[in-house]
Amino acid sequence: MRGLWRLIPVLLGVVLLALPLTSGGQSGAPHLFVFNMGSDDVTIIDPAANRVLGTRPAGFKVKWLADHMQSFDGTLLWTYGLRSEKVGRDEVVKVDVVAFDPVALRVVKRQEVGRGPAHSVVLTPDRRQVLMNVAGDDVIAYIDPATAQVTHRVAVGKFPCDLHLSPDGRVAYFPERDQDTVSALEVASRQVVRRVSFARDSRPHMLRVSPDGKYVWVQNARTDTNEILDSQSLQVLNAQPVGKVPTTNAWTPDGRQSWILHDGDNHLIVMEAQPPFRQLKRVEVGPGPGNVSFRPDGKYAYVTVGGLNAVAVIDMTALTVETMLPAGRTPFGIVLLNVTPRL
Repeated sequence: MRGLWRLIPVLLGVVLLALPLTSGGQSGAPHLFVFNMGSDDVTIIDPAANRVLGTRPAGFKVKWLADHMQSFDGTLLWTYGLRSEKVGRDEVVKVDVVAFDPVALRVVKRQEVGRGPAHSVVLTPDRRQVLMNVAGDDVIAYIDPATAQVTHRVAVGKFPCDLHLSPDGRVAYFPERDQDTVSALEVASRQVVRRVSFARDSRPHMLRVSPDGKYVWVQNARTDTNEILDSQSLQVLNAQPVGKVPTTNAWTPDGRQSWILHDGDNHLIVMEAQPPFRQLKRVEVGPGPGNVSFRPDGKYAYVTVGGLNAVAVIDMTALTVETMLPAGRTPFGIVLLNVTPRL
């Protein structure tokens, strides 16, 4: 019996070593979270079966939210909430940083950051900082995820519209819409290190850095063009017309294609992700395609279609819409997370 008691600590240690280390994170089967602007709620989709599981209140309005922002820390999804506030006789758009628990389906942290709108909230790769564009204040805000408090406000050009990080997290790129420029901010030093001018009144609106870090794809809302920049020099390598009011792009899981969506059109454009950047196909999805999420196996893509209150399920081999899934009013943001929500 004494020998057995001596073995208990050893056996307990073996059991503990065999348990997975989650560091407070959450895991589960993949689920799609569709955030509906018009109804302030979130629709949950099972991508394995392509069926809607339910819709629950979210408590905030978010428009631009997608997988490539990499704003999930393993427990909380970092994003923003838009709201209106009466200041004197005027209605002013304010923006809050929001930390949303996708398992409990509730907001656990929320803090005002400034005058909106915002377009992107991104986590640095070490998860120690949250960055947000605060367009109404002409700043990029640095936020401590532990407290949700702003630690630094970096003054930039007029109306910084959107924000995206290089894959290594060292550089943040953003369009300054109202002065027709695109800038690169060194994240550690909080200094703008490069800025390039676009054609007058082209209104660079949104941008994304390619997964290999070589290119910055910029969508111009006024000229209806997509421009591809060298990420180091910000020199324009390719420019071509696309649909009406192009708003964002995203890369397929295999990195071979980039999909461009349009706020003012009924289709998305599938392009080559590498030179010569040919347009491969236009896929009709309905009015106001907003954001796209891809199933990791590359079989399906999911596009929020705000004008139809639906999510288009696209067969990625045929590049055709297979079905439409109902969502809330004006769905826009969409992310795929490996968690199981408590519906």
